Amino acid sequence: MTATADLPAGFADKYGPWALVAGGSEGVGESFARMLAAAGLNLLLVARREQPMQQLADSLQREHDIEVRYLSADLTQPDVLQRIQAFSAELEVGLFIYNVGSAVKYARYTEWSVDDLDFMINLNCRTPALLCNHFAKAMVERGRGGLMLLSSMAAMAGSAWLSIYPASKAFDQMLAEGLWHDLKPSGVDAMCLVLGATNTPSHAHVDFEAFMPGGAMSCDQAAQEGLMHLGEGPLWVAGEDNRARLPADYLASRPAAIDMMSWGTAVINGLPHEPATEFTEPT
Repeated sequence: MTATADLPAGFADKYGPWALVAGGSEGVGESFARMLAAAGLNLLLVARREQPMQQLADSLQREHDIEVRYLSADLTQPDVLQRIQAFSAELEVGLFIYNVGSAVKYARYTEWSVDDLDFMINLNCRTPALLCNHFAKAMVERGRGGLMLLSSMAAMAGSAWLSIYPASKAFDQMLAEGLWHDLKPSGVDAMCLVLGATNTPSHAHVDFEAFMPGGAMSCDQAAQEGLMHLGEGPLWVAGEDNRARLPADYLASRPAAIDMMSWGTAVINGLPHEPATEFTEPT
């Protein structure tokens, strides 16, 4: 793969010198890594399988004048925060991307075991919340940086046979949207990137043509759209076909909805509210 992206001028200055990509061994994570390396950012890769990360790190260091480090870690384990803190200690991480997927189980909710539920909640809720909290603190102190959480079109509505998966991915969207408003005054960008059908290695067996005549998008396209739209708003849905499936004005209305919710939260708790949009307080 030779993924490149013409990222905005100053991207590395704003989001460097290090980027950490969780789920950075293959698929969309690999595309993120290659595009960021081409832009001159050093990389921290975290994923379960060590061999693909080692191969990717070797490739990127041959092709670009950057440093790449990698950590084999299970992102569902209780000690994952401590391990990633140690892995990234004393490095200036200016961009954190949580690009994590899993083999989704299709079953009635009563057939999900407690272990299945724990796995999905830890992977999609607990770990990204803890890692965003950790990396955002240093970014706020520096007055710059970016956080990107990946979600799924599956999270746009509840679904039979998937149950906890859409719910846990919706958590990532809500978290990113809240962080977009919360961190904006400090100069830190947060965004949720929503993916639809994408040709990742884990989906190689899926017949996307059966329900999506245009077929699935490439990993490079998904990653490029995410990086190009970081800093523009709280939410981006990759792929024109996916955006066409959204409710009318859904993307355009999210900033104002977040501002309204943030204003209401501030008012009822006696806290200050700094609008993130051209927001007019209700009278």
